[in-house]
Amino acid sequence: MKTGRVFPLLAILLAAGTTANSIGPGPVTLQEKDRGGAINLQVGQKLILYLRNPASGGYNTNPPIFNAAILELAAQRKLPPDRQRPPRTGDYGQLYYEWQAKARGATDIIINIYRPWEKKPPEEFWRVKVRVE
Repeated sequence: MKTGRVFPLLAILLAAGTTANSIGPGPVTLQEKDRGGAINLQVGQKLILYLRNPASGGYNTNPPIFNAAILELAAQRKLPPDRQRPPRTGDYGQLYYEWQAKARGATDIIINIYRPWEKKPPEEFWRVKVRVE
């Protein structure tokens, strides 16, 4: 009878210990004001980026440039304007990006913008240096 009670208790303790260890550091959230900065992440940590959508100037964004051996792009989407705020002219909402740090190393994240009708190369819109430890 004692053996039957020990295994469920052991399973609960192992599950609780596994959950506590897998939480790790919370996500790092960046915004447009953080352009040109540098951040440190730990392997497994998330990086979330919110940028204004530059579509009001006719701009599109290229896929972000980064070292895929160090970071994994987990999500990318366009968010609509905040309906809780009064509407603003030219407000096309925000761009949302989410990366997960997957290996140690350093990389820049670069987001370029362009106008489809212009012949010039894309312009740098946002950049940050990322070090994963």
